[in-house]
Amino acid sequence: MKKSDTTYIVGSVFAAMTCFFYCCTMWFTWLSARLPRYYPLQHAWKWVKEKNVPSQGWYGMQAFAFICAGAAALIVYLILRRCSDKESTLKPVHTKLLGIAATLIMIACMTNMLCHEFARWNIIK
Repeated sequence: MKKSDTTYIVGSVFAAMTCFFYCCTMWFTWLSARLPRYYPLQHAWKWVKEKNVPSQGWYGMQAFAFICAGAAALIVYLILRRCSDKESTLKPVHTKLLGIAATLIMIACMTNMLCHEFARWNIIK
């Protein structure tokens, strides 16, 4: 497989999985409760959520999403490197389908993030 095909596949997987794993932190409250939070007034990171103290859990959620998506992309890269021969190429129809699938996953996850935040801030009732 050509390097450009491998890069395209791995990049698509990384982008889609970043959105997916970020949504996982919102779907599974037990997961988000175990992620670190940043307390800007105290200039400190803590593993627990303190009541009535402003914190930013977004940093921990984003780090979790990037780490998990990086692991997924690495696994896909290793599989592609091991299974493909040098002369095979990605067919244009498969390129298009992969792009559409990655885009749809990202749109669905971003819509979910938006609805989650709007509901959290009482914009959607």
